[in-house]
Amino acid sequence: MSVVIGYVSDYFSIVMTDTRITYGKFAEMGWDDHHEKLVSLPNMGWATGVGVFDFILKFNKNLAKTKVATVKIIEDLFEKTLEQEKYKNVNLKEHFDSTVITYSWVDKGVNKSKFHVGLLNKEHFGNRLVELDNHHITILYPYNYLDDLNKVDNIEKRFNMYREFDGNFGKLLQHLLQIFAEISANSFGVSRICDIGIQVFLDHDLYKFQLKEDVIPLIKAAEDGTSLNKLSVVN
Repeated sequence: MSVVIGYVSDYFSIVMTDTRITYGKFAEMGWDDHHEKLVSLPNMGWATGVGVFDFILKFNKNLAKTKVATVKIIEDLFEKTLEQEKYKNVNLKEHFDSTVITYSWVDKGVNKSKFHVGLLNKEHFGNRLVELDNHHITILYPYNYLDDLNKVDNIEKRFNMYREFDGNFGKLLQHLLQIFAEISANSFGVSRICDIGIQVFLDHDLYKFQLKEDVIPLIKAAEDGTSLNKLSVVN
């Protein structure tokens, strides 16, 4: 179980997740809060997901080895990895089909580069890659939210899911972190540790940053305007 929050604009992309792995659908066999679910992809951005962790990890490792990652190549890799993993675990077929993988990348153009965040999910999209629209906050919810859609409606009514970037990155980050904090506080499947992968152009160069910490201090830093000081550069 997990939560993933994605956001993309003309200037940057954000992929945000937690660090908890649960054992059993309802964590009846416990959990571990020290898993790296956010993966840095060479020559791309960040990848994570919700659903069957071993499948997500396998796909992300395969994707990290891909030197040229066109949309068609990624879609084919997703389908191939999915079928291989389902063949090994026939009793988990439905869980594989409902798994969602999220990743970010940048198309480098001559005059302008474009940021992307995409979703892969067999159940709803087949083998097709679906991209997030600019400024729309997309949340992949943990099971207990999907089992009670009133919780989803409550989140999306109280938090604006369309958040146009106004130049204040800290303010936007604070908004996303507050959503994360509420879901974390109300889901046994989500840790308080928030792991954030960012891609952004600064001074005509593309940078990847990571920010990983308990969500409450991160919100405080965003409020104080010091969250950018916490960013770590990732090569």
